[in-house]
Amino acid sequence: MHFKLVAVMIMNNSLCFRALALILLGAGLRTSVAQELRPRAVEAGFCAGPTLGWTAAHTENYENKGIKVGGYYGLAADINLVRTKEFVFFSTGLVFKHIRFGLDYTDNYYLEKKKEHIDSARVSSVYNTLFFTIPTAIKLKTEPFSDFAIFGIAGLEHGFRLSAKSKDEVLRTDDTGEKGNKKQSENITPLKESLFAVLGVEYTLFKQTKATFGISYNYGLNSIFKGKYKNEITKERPIVNIHTIEFQFGFIF
Repeated sequence: MHFKLVAVMIMNNSLCFRALALILLGAGLRTSVAQELRPRAVEAGFCAGPTLGWTAAHTENYENKGIKVGGYYGLAADINLVRTKEFVFFSTGLVFKHIRFGLDYTDNYYLEKKKEHIDSARVSSVYNTLFFTIPTAIKLKTEPFSDFAIFGIAGLEHGFRLSAKSKDEVLRTDDTGEKGNKKQSENITPLKESLFAVLGVEYTLFKQTKATFGISYNYGLNSIFKGKYKNEITKERPIVNIHTIEFQFGFIF
C-alpha cells in the first residue's frame, strides 16, 4: 500500500508538472504574440515644408510688413505613452527653421557700404533668421479608418538662433532712398519660445511607413529682439512677437 501511494503521488505530481508547463508555455506564446502586435514604442521620420511668417508689434512706430515665406526641415519623433494603443504620444524632434518676417519702423540707420549715418530714417526691413528648434508636445491620434488617422499636437517649441540678417530699404527725411544689408545676430534673441498647435492626417502607405500632412500655428511668446536692443530715437526696446503658419509634410518609417 505504501508503494502504491507513492506511485500515485508521483503520477499526480507529474500530471501537475505537465499541466503547469502547458500553462506557462501557453502564457509565453500569448505574450510573444501580444508583443508582436503591440504598437512601436517610438515612431520617427522626416518632416519639411513652407512657412508663412508675420509680426505683431507692440511698440509705437513699429508695424508689420506683410507675410513672408520661409521654410523648415528636420527629424520628428513620437514616443508612445500608452503601449497597447497608438493614441497618446510625446512628440519631439530636431528641426531647422528659416523664419522670415517684415517690419517697418523709424530709427537712425548706419549705411555700411557708404559709411553714412542716416538720422530719423523710415526703414522697411525683411528679416531672414535661422533657428534650431526642439518641440516638446503631446500628440493625440484617432483609431485608423481606411488607412487614415487624424492627429492633433499641442505644446511648446524651443528655438535657438543660429543666424540672422536683414535686407533694408531706407528712406531719408528728404524722401531719398537707399538699400542696405545687415547682420542682425546681435539684435535678435538667442532663444525663441513659442506655443504651437497642429491639426493633421496620416496615411499608412505600407505596414510601418506612413505619410503625414498637417497645418500648424506657432505663436511667439517672447520678443524677437534682445532686451538690450533699443530704438536710438525713442530709447525704447521694441516688443515684436512672431507668428507663423506651417504646412507640414512628412514620412514616418
